[in-house]
Amino acid sequence: MNQIRDCLQFCLHNILKTHFTTLFLIVGFSMKLWTIRTRKDRQLRYYWLTEIAVFVLIISDTLELWTQSNPDLRFFRTFFAVVGYILRPTVALRLLDAIYPGQENPKYFIIPNFINCFVCMTAFFSPLVFSFDDDYHFTRGPLGFMPFLVSLIYLVSIIWITWKYYSQNDRSGKRFVLYLCAIAVIVAVVLDVTLETAFVYSAVMISVVFLYMFLRSYDTSSDPLTKLSNRQSFYEDIIRYEKDITTVVSVDMNGLKSLNDKEGHLAGDKALRSIGEALNECSDKTAFAYRIGGDEFVMLFLHRNEDEVKDLISQLKKKISDAGYSVSVGYAMRFGKDETVEDMIRRSDEYMYFDKEKYYTNNTRDRRRRS
Repeated sequence: MNQIRDCLQFCLHNILKTHFTTLFLIVGFSMKLWTIRTRKDRQLRYYWLTEIAVFVLIISDTLELWTQSNPDLRFFRTFFAVVGYILRPTVALRLLDAIYPGQENPKYFIIPNFINCFVCMTAFFSPLVFSFDDDYHFTRGPLGFMPFLVSLIYLVSIIWITWKYYSQNDRSGKRFVLYLCAIAVIVAVVLDVTLETAFVYSAVMISVVFLYMFLRSYDTSSDPLTKLSNRQSFYEDIIRYEKDITTVVSVDMNGLKSLNDKEGHLAGDKALRSIGEALNECSDKTAFAYRIGGDEFVMLFLHRNEDEVKDLISQLKKKISDAGYSVSVGYAMRFGKDETVEDMIRRSDEYMYFDKEKYYTNNTRDRRRRS
């Protein structure tokens, strides 16, 4: 009984002294997550798993620290050390899962973590990862840095995925906070290994909060169906790049109403996603694509000449045609410095509607009925 009391006192003192900031972040962020608990949110699940993993990691590391003073607790010290070695990469994996933009994360994400778990379990019967000498001192084995290496792989993957998936539509630069968080966690891991500190816990929780803020902000500026920038982003970028916009391209799907009536709205959604994918493939750092409503899309071009715009429109129409759909397109180049973006949008829409009239005339269909 005295030993249990001493353990509880030691753990409480160590946790409050070393991990108070982390616990504060865990409690505060949990309260926020609890308010949205009814949402079917894949990322929400990963936030909870990350918080639970960090909390268990704090407890296991604290208990491992307590067992260091008693050689009779060698098995428990090994157990808590193994738990800590397994949870470190697991926390990094949960962050990677949360940031991945797909509905289903690639299954290979878990392979490094699975290998790490298997290797760490050998500590119960082998010095491959770590062991304790006759004086009960911790000795790192030949694979003792494997948990930190796997964590590093996941953190570098976060940086790569952020650059690949979020750089194009995040023109305000909000994603750079994720780079900073990933680098900060890497530095924290290095310091924890070399100086035996406990910075990684708070670094992870701060990163989780920033990650949540970024993804929620990203969601409000992107269209959930096509993953293009939405109408709000469109108006924001018009203001941000007003002097740099040289071309406006208006894109409108042909026959969406007919498709919805004949095959259902799921078929219509599939068509819009295909058009969104084609627009996204034609976008780059000087060509931005938006879904501004229904089957209406717009592209803004910065410092692009007319030949480049025509070539891109041809590519866009071909990609969409190959997918089995059709769009009407109109574009307007900037006449001079005095012309506003709104004027360009108006002319671009006029040309697009002219193109749409030609489409329905050639297909002997009434454009107003879309049948």
